[in-house]
Amino acid sequence: MCLKYKKYVKMLQQIIVPSASNRTVILPETYYGRKVMVTVSALDEKAEHSERRLTKSKESLLAFFKSIQVDMTGFKFDREEANER
Repeated sequence: MCLKYKKYVKMLQQIIVPSASNRTVILPETYYGRKVMVTVSALDEKAEHSERRLTKSKESLLAFFKSIQVDMTGFKFDREEANER
């Protein structure tokens, strides 16, 4: 969004389920005669996209950490050694 318009932005959000007989967005009278921006997106599509993105992220994280796994068999933590200065 352009910063010069940011202070003028008052938002209205409506969630509707359009049908053949109902596909109109009703705006309040305060918006009459003004330039408005209408953005339409399907909520179920957003959910599917987010889910796919999360799955990809999870897969890439698992692949990354799998590549740097170290065999810790036989390792014993020594607190005294760790705290030596």
